[in-house]
Amino acid sequence: MPLIAKIRFASPLPQLDKEFDYLIPVTLALNIEFGRLVEVPFGSGAKPKVGVVCDLVDEKLPRENLLTVLRIVSTQSVFTIEQLSLCKAVAARQAGTVGELLTVSSPKRYQRIESKFEALASAEPIEVEMPLGSALAEALQSKSRLFFQPLLIDGESESPDWAMNFATACGIEYKSGRSSLVVLPDFAELGRFERALESLNLMPISIRHTSSDAGSERYMNHLRSTSRIGINYGLRSAAFSPAKNLGLILLWDDGDESHIEQSSPYWTSREVLLQRAELEKAKLVLASHSPSSEAIRLVEFNHLEALITESTAPTVVVTELTDRLDSQTFALISNSLKSGKPVLVQIANAGWASSLVCIGCKQVRVCPDCQSSIWIDPSGKWRCRSCKAQLDPSACSCGKFGTRPTRQGASAFTKQMERSFPLATVVHSNGENRLVNIKSGSLLVVATPGAEPAVEGGYECVVIADAISMVASPRLRALEQSLGKWANAISLANKSATIVFVGLKDVLAEDMKNLYFYKAVSDDYKDREDLGLPPITRIASITSSNQNDHQRLLEVIKREITSEKVRELGVVQVNTLVLDYGYSFGLELAEALKVITQKLSATSKSKKPGERVYRINMDDGKVI
Repeated sequence: MPLIAKIRFASPLPQLDKEFDYLIPVTLALNIEFGRLVEVPFGSGAKPKVGVVCDLVDEKLPRENLLTVLRIVSTQSVFTIEQLSLCKAVAARQAGTVGELLTVSSPKRYQRIESKFEALASAEPIEVEMPLGSALAEALQSKSRLFFQPLLIDGESESPDWAMNFATACGIEYKSGRSSLVVLPDFAELGRFERALESLNLMPISIRHTSSDAGSERYMNHLRSTSRIGINYGLRSAAFSPAKNLGLILLWDDGDESHIEQSSPYWTSREVLLQRAELEKAKLVLASHSPSSEAIRLVEFNHLEALITESTAPTVVVTELTDRLDSQTFALISNSLKSGKPVLVQIANAGWASSLVCIGCKQVRVCPDCQSSIWIDPSGKWRCRSCKAQLDPSACSCGKFGTRPTRQGASAFTKQMERSFPLATVVHSNGENRLVNIKSGSLLVVATPGAEPAVEGGYECVVIADAISMVASPRLRALEQSLGKWANAISLANKSATIVFVGLKDVLAEDMKNLYFYKAVSDDYKDREDLGLPPITRIASITSSNQNDHQRLLEVIKREITSEKVRELGVVQVNTLVLDYGYSFGLELAEALKVITQKLSATSKSKKPGERVYRINMDDGKVI
């Protein structure tokens, strides 16, 4: 009976987003397996092309003129059935293709690593000691879906509370004979989790998945995770990593923007892992110091159960003044530095100016494309805050060219602090030049959100200097994202620290006096619920490469997609259609958009050679 191999190719092209049938010759039948890379003839010229085996079937009457598999490329299976199921589910949800997710799921192949791996594959399982229990591990004995808020003030510990809870839960899962998967937002958090693994002697069973590692090391770890139980961990793309007999998934800080894939099909770690937990029947934990609105929604819908760690709040001061450093805050910083203790000041924006206003009419200068404010980056260039475009200085609508900064950026503020505290060490940390761990002392750290380094023994004082301007940003998620960034900065303080929030008032000020981050996000979620805004609904954007094809898209959408299930939202982005829709309509809308844009692309008379006419983002968090 003829044996047929169904092959998929790693490609974003819609026309390749299917399984292609090839006959398997008798000489290869005994060695071909699911997940192996094979070489097959493809296209009009039957040129050799490498694909992955996604199924093997017996067919009595295969189609005529089927081409034959040429050779088996990999000696090991590089792709699992579970990964294929996940890629299909994510592609369907995000209006993408399975082919563009194959590259994320499997790293580049190294032949010599396969030979080396064969010698290690038969190694006996590694024995580790059972870790002591933790709050999270104990909860997972009876719960399978959790939102976990760990101890907040934990800067004195080398391994923070969340990392120790994660590592302990993973160790216990390993002892039960199942793998775990931990997905982290950045390398700073990855380092903290690795220190927790080391402290519990769990590194021998841990498998790291990061694109920054050497290609050969990454491929070896990929093969290890397909064949043996272990603790798999890494950054965003690790969400697609294989994990044999997966029993537990943990995601740290799901609201961090680093979890959002910036290329098609624009998936996020959280949504991928939610799908993976369902597909593989694994336990799931979303954890953060301050929850995302999506986590709150999942708790409200009883998909997750909240596990909040109670902790004693340190001294918290909330000022109503808009000045970053009033006399009391300045004295607090000065006294901490004089006593040889470190201070952290969080400044919202990098560069020399947070935004610019005209010296004539006092109007805020904005980007001509997306209408976001313009700032001066660390190199002195004009840039847009949202779309990151570099701009040439131009005249205001009133005709004047001169501008002045509305507020100093972190670079300028650092220079000011150097003059104010000449005897202290003043350092600056931002996204481009990030410090991770530094020694304690008479140290003043000026950092942008997300770039705050940990300091030995924790900070004695943490100042959230731009609190009011951060929450006042004209973005739907401004409050939610600000709370997450504040909480992560505060977590680096020690238990005797003083926390200062500048410029807050009313209910938010009261919440921050008690560090009630969960309550503040929950209140924000309820406001959105009343208005029917995300995450109550989802927001899709379709960006066209030119005006002609954008107009064609609008006409087809109005004709073929019912207005009862979607709502068109007005936006300022050029050639962009934004649709608001319910979760229950998500798969249907994604499929419809995929079909419509493929047909329009094929008949476009305005596209350039090789150009992608339409880009679909089924969860665009930046358009409102």
